[in-house]
Amino acid sequence: MHRISDEDLNDLVEQIASAVYGNSTIAAIRRQLGRFVPADILEAAITEYQSRAGRPRDLHEPRSLTDPAAQLEPWYIPRSDDVFWPSVRRRLEGTGLDDEPIRRINDASSKIVSFIPPPGTERFSSRGLVLGHVQSGKTTNFMSVAAKLCDARYRFVVVLSGITDNLRSQTQQRLEQILVGDDRGRWHLLTDRETDFDDRQSRNAANLLSNPDQRLLAVVKKNPYRLRKLARFLEAAGSILQDCPILVIDDEADQASIDVGNRGRQSTINSLIRRILSKPKVAYVAYTATPFANLLIDPSVPDDLYPADFIVDLPRSDDYFGAERIFGRDLLTYETGQVNRGLDVVRTVPDDEIAQVRPPGARAGFGDWRPTVTDSLGDAIRWFILATAARRCRDGAPADSTMLIHTSMRAPAHQRTAEVVQAYLGTLRSGWSTPAVRERFRHQWEQETTRVPATDLGLSPVPWPQVCDQIPGVMADVGVVVDNYQSDVRLSYGEEPVTAIAIGGNTLSRGLTLVGLVCSYFVRAASAYDTLLQMGRWFGYRRGYEDLPRIWMTGDLAAWFVDLATVEAEIRQQIRRYETEHKTPRQLAVMIRKHPAMAVTSAAKMRGGVTVRYSYGSQVMQTIKFHHRDQDWLRHNINAADRLLTAARSLPGVRETPVRAGRTALTGVPAARVMAFLRDYRFHERSPSLRSEALCEYIAKQNDYDALRTWNVVVIEQASDRLGTMELAGRKYHRINRSRLTVPADYADIKALVSTMDRVADLPASIRISDMIDGDPTDRRLRELRDGQLGGTGLLCLYPVSRNSTVERSSGTRGYPRTDLAAVEDILGIGLFFPEARGPEDRDYVAVDLSGLAPVDEELETVDIDEIDAADERAGEAVTDGAAS
Repeated sequence: MHRISDEDLNDLVEQIASAVYGNSTIAAIRRQLGRFVPADILEAAITEYQSRAGRPRDLHEPRSLTDPAAQLEPWYIPRSDDVFWPSVRRRLEGTGLDDEPIRRINDASSKIVSFIPPPGTERFSSRGLVLGHVQSGKTTNFMSVAAKLCDARYRFVVVLSGITDNLRSQTQQRLEQILVGDDRGRWHLLTDRETDFDDRQSRNAANLLSNPDQRLLAVVKKNPYRLRKLARFLEAAGSILQDCPILVIDDEADQASIDVGNRGRQSTINSLIRRILSKPKVAYVAYTATPFANLLIDPSVPDDLYPADFIVDLPRSDDYFGAERIFGRDLLTYETGQVNRGLDVVRTVPDDEIAQVRPPGARAGFGDWRPTVTDSLGDAIRWFILATAARRCRDGAPADSTMLIHTSMRAPAHQRTAEVVQAYLGTLRSGWSTPAVRERFRHQWEQETTRVPATDLGLSPVPWPQVCDQIPGVMADVGVVVDNYQSDVRLSYGEEPVTAIAIGGNTLSRGLTLVGLVCSYFVRAASAYDTLLQMGRWFGYRRGYEDLPRIWMTGDLAAWFVDLATVEAEIRQQIRRYETEHKTPRQLAVMIRKHPAMAVTSAAKMRGGVTVRYSYGSQVMQTIKFHHRDQDWLRHNINAADRLLTAARSLPGVRETPVRAGRTALTGVPAARVMAFLRDYRFHERSPSLRSEALCEYIAKQNDYDALRTWNVVVIEQASDRLGTMELAGRKYHRINRSRLTVPADYADIKALVSTMDRVADLPASIRISDMIDGDPTDRRLRELRDGQLGGTGLLCLYPVSRNSTVERSSGTRGYPRTDLAAVEDILGIGLFFPEARGPEDRDYVAVDLSGLAPVDEELETVDIDEIDAADERAGEAVTDGAAS
């Protein structure tokens, strides 16, 4: 055995990483370095490199869905000669971020990078989606992703930044500050804060893109003119693009990027984005907080923007104020616990005031409409002054502080509203010296701070006398800014603190960060989930003044935000579930709950969607995670199955019936006995869709509609006793083999327990399945066959798994390396096969239609359907012969 120091081992690992970045395979690296490095040391370095590269994939957060079969092995590791990410990290630390937020940013960006092809890959065109939260740090995340890819030799970073000039300019400014910073010598900026992309440098495209030591950056508005210029710039580079990895970040990816063309024609922006992505080496990563449209892109269009390679759900930190924390939400389907009521920060705009602050509909025209400062708007303006004053008391100096007034998308309404707000501010300034005005401020301060005590949010209260002293200075500083497409002066933040009441519409309703937003007055109507959520500029981080933000809106709008918080939580819950079940994006059919008064997104963006129902109905639920080193835990579940079978056999009406594969089923088992078993059985805590309370609640509800009142129970055993037996209720059953994934190591994840044909495990062997279904035996066809034969009867399968299960197939099937189970006790797994749900309690959902895709191998046991029929016939003959003898 040769010895090597830790420092030399690290250098060798980094050499291997550099070779991989340059398109060397591990086999090629063994040949190249094997001439100079002893074999045992080289293997140790390769093992260490693979371990480091795989760590981001093992992180519990962020949640992710990937297709291992379509990806290369994990490849990215930080190296000692990296320059871009260390610089970004240093600048983020300089903004005041603590160690924990920096760690989360580092982890999440590394995980995303690990799903993107390495730059040395000969040719690639990947598609990914990152789900953030409104105003939650998506820009910081994609800057970190870009920095790490630039360290890994990606050469050109393109950020598609919304459809407005002020959002593009704000994004450019943040990228220049954090991503580029003081490293200007390593960057060539193709855009700046004032200038969007043009073709001035097209003749130099080949030279600019061929420099391996320089990185290019372009922040481009999603505008046909600009995108066409960018496409021509790339095409002017010619063959240089064969060795020029490009990262395209699509910020606000649900806006403008989606194909909404009709009559078979692509929409212009979507067509131009796909033209850019057609280059030899392009990784496309979409970012959005409202992914409804992205999840409904038609996945059967091969070069469109459906996130076929990965989907990542960024977690929100505890100090993030989102829809759920502010407004609360309802319990999800089959979720138990207390309803989240939100924070007491929403104030109601009475219905009789709406006509005074919001103009009539476009068809009616403006006429002589003039807004007024109603009681609720006056309360909001005074609270903005009070909250800003309180912040100055806490901070000791002025800081950016903003109020948003959003009542209409129409520019004339903004100007008229600004005039009356200016007049009201003048009245407050001139009246401050009067006791009545001061008393009104004092009363509002005390009332609001009683409803939301600072101490409840971990902050120190600010006494009224201190606030009172700051109010004159705040009123002197506050300005009114109209921000719309007609504005000459737009809302912007610089070195001097800004205290502003911003009045606008669409330009303030997506992507743009309103710094120090403490007060929002919002009565704008919206008809789609994504539009309404994106208007919520009040979402985000309010460090040091968490007790001060307030929102004025109508009661109907507040109720809608509760509904949207529920929809958003449900989407993320499904993604967590799909991750734990190892689903891939090509299998992803995230279901988005419909609303009676709102559309999910625009009709043109929903053409890839179909209406579905969401419940346990028609689903297969299986246990795939086990505490394989906890003997008491494993033994408890075996005993639970033993108790179920023993009790069921003694119940009146329960019969033992011969079924497929020579097995017998206990038929007619009452639902109460099955629910007792589910409450007895211990599910792994990382199986969110398998909770006994939720399963039993669903069964009980189905009982009300004459479904799932009885169950069939089948023990799924192997044909031979090669792996030994498990005794249940006095009978011995042949154990089956299930190896586990190598990761994680602290519990056993077997990835799949049931086989496709188990869906019909309780059908009589006399039924020839090939005669009863049209086509291959998919789960849907088998479920329809079983439902037709057995109606609303449930099926519970028990799986006696050998503790000594081994890897029988080649390791790494579908990108998941396997190892022997090595459990301390046999495992009793269960599979629940539900028929189609009955009853009106199921909600309507919309989901992408995946039926046009080729079936994806789910790593289940699959055999030819004719072989199944023949095996059933042989098993039936054996049973008959045995009975005769």
